[in-house]
Amino acid sequence: MKRVLLFLACAVLSLVPSSGWAQDADELANIMWYKSSYKEVTPERRSAMNAMQKYADSFTHTYFKEYLNTTPGTEKEKSIEGWGLMQFYNLALEKLLKEIPTTEVKKGEVVMWQLYNMGYVVKTDKQCFGIDLYHKHAEQLAPMIDFMLITHKHGDHYYKSLVELLESQNKAVYSNFLDNGYKVSTGDSFTIGNISVKVTTVDHNNANLRNFVNAYEVNCYDGDGEDYVILFSGDACNYEQINPSGKVDLFVPHLANGLNMPKTMEKINPTEVLMSHILELGHSITKARWSYEYGINKCEKLNRKGVYLPVWGEMIRLK
Repeated sequence: MKRVLLFLACAVLSLVPSSGWAQDADELANIMWYKSSYKEVTPERRSAMNAMQKYADSFTHTYFKEYLNTTPGTEKEKSIEGWGLMQFYNLALEKLLKEIPTTEVKKGEVVMWQLYNMGYVVKTDKQCFGIDLYHKHAEQLAPMIDFMLITHKHGDHYYKSLVELLESQNKAVYSNFLDNGYKVSTGDSFTIGNISVKVTTVDHNNANLRNFVNAYEVNCYDGDGEDYVILFSGDACNYEQINPSGKVDLFVPHLANGLNMPKTMEKINPTEVLMSHILELGHSITKARWSYEYGINKCEKLNRKGVYLPVWGEMIRLK
């Protein structure tokens, strides 16, 4: 009984944020965002990733789900947000909220930000859209987004409050499961401004989830003579189903969902790759929560230029 009580006491104490965590989170974020780049895993960047990984490895998926279900603005939410990892999680959003409206994008350029998991915001000289945006406070991004893409129905690829807010603002939210007038699947295509999108529905790695994921081939400057094509494959698992209509400037895949990356690279030959789905907090620490080190190794094993592992909040300047 004494051992049980001691264990419970330690568990409770582990939930109390260390006074140094806020400083640590700021310093680690500063290293990953400003003192290093997704383009090179320097010793300093790797060290910062390893330090943040320790925070991640002490934050279970049950804590994260509890956080998502906690009423905003309450003391309980504030307490959980005191964790170093959760501070990084929310600092990433704050960074996007600050940088998206103030970042100048010249014609022909594309700037992206990774929010979390496989969620990105993409900005061109005229438009801004999101894909797979999942964050407890994601609705704060709504004023900055012209439209949104969702690859599939799994909860770690969209956030309901953001979807509802965008729809209330008459902004298009494209998916293969929402009956909102923007439901799309294989063979569908659409254009918003000078951004054109082609859709292919592909398999998830779960045997029961065939034709479950929308892969989006997005040309950010269609018709402007400045074509820049991004292929978002979501949780696609079968490289034979990845069939872009032409060149791919940037490929954004799930790095650990069964997709044969060497064969995929050989087939589509993208100029650059952003390996994604690192540190999904809704997944168990011991199952399907891929670490920074795992992601770095996956990038290095491809032995190919232009394969990168961005972190939450990171700005990615393309073209």
